[in-house]
Amino acid sequence: MKVVIVLLATVAAVSAVKISNCGGSASVDFNNIEMTGCLKNKKKCMFPKGHDASMSLPFTPHHEVTAVKAKVTAFIGPIPIPFNLPNSDGCTNSSLRCPMPAGQQGVYTASLPIRSEYPSISLQVMWELRDQNNNKLVCIKFPVQVKN
Repeated sequence: MKVVIVLLATVAAVSAVKISNCGGSASVDFNNIEMTGCLKNKKKCMFPKGHDASMSLPFTPHHEVTAVKAKVTAFIGPIPIPFNLPNSDGCTNSSLRCPMPAGQQGVYTASLPIRSEYPSISLQVMWELRDQNNNKLVCIKFPVQVKN
């Protein structure tokens, strides 16, 4: 269930939903991050069960990147819950082309099913992209509400 919660949280953010920068060496284009389930008049991204959530995350690395690994952690209160993504390889089926030259923008994409058996819960999601040396390229956090 906790893994499912993280999966749900993986895909959320739009103008009113606050997407926080939690570090990384790459420059993130926060104005052009796109995620389903987020409305301008809401403080949290709403993920209805039984639907897919998707995200598009533009960033520019400052060094050549030959591999990208996605890592997601859900926080239920202060408790971190790591989540294994169906595809953690950012260079495969995510619209990134690896190797990525320094200074060239790429767009990481992901899509996840929000299963009906997931619990209805409010949580904070941290999504990281790490390079070939496991160094943090991108890190964003955003609030999510899984609902019926």
